[in-house]
Amino acid sequence: MDATETIELLKAAKPLFDIGDTQLAAIVGALGAIGGAMAAYVPTRLMASKQRKDLKKSIAFRIYSEVKAILEIERHRGYSQHLAQLVAAFDAGQISKSAYVVQVPDDRFMIYKANLSNIGLLPPRLQSRVVLLYQLLEAIVQDIKPGGFLNTPPAERSAFMEATRIIDRAKDVATEVLAEIEALYPDVA
Repeated sequence: MDATETIELLKAAKPLFDIGDTQLAAIVGALGAIGGAMAAYVPTRLMASKQRKDLKKSIAFRIYSEVKAILEIERHRGYSQHLAQLVAAFDAGQISKSAYVVQVPDDRFMIYKANLSNIGLLPPRLQSRVVLLYQLLEAIVQDIKPGGFLNTPPAERSAFMEATRIIDRAKDVATEVLAEIEALYPDVA
């Protein structure tokens, strides 16, 4: 192909690439709108993702702190030991009925309750463990508070055995919750 043929070919192809001013303005405007939307969307999306991740970690840390405190209080006050001692007294024939009462504040589990609407941000297994733990704890509270199952009227051995099983299960679940949070966030401990 010589130079004259190449020039003729380019002249013939020119209308394919020739766009008018209005078409050019429309294309530039569309590209500008798309670019502007992306420039607004991407950082907003990234920020929202970071905030969600930070909130998830914060909730896990709060739950971790409350569960640690609950276990520490139980260890110091010895609720499970007292229940086990009462079961042993039943087994030894020393008692046939007993009452066990603990004053429990109405504003218990404040961290859990304050974060209840965000528990769904936690991984599913951890969510279910946390909910199970607090349901077990609430069952124990209902049994030992004034007017509860273990004190009105004085209860028999079976009630204390059930309470002992519930408190032992709650302690096991609490340990699992702590371990799972520590595995997710090693800097929590």
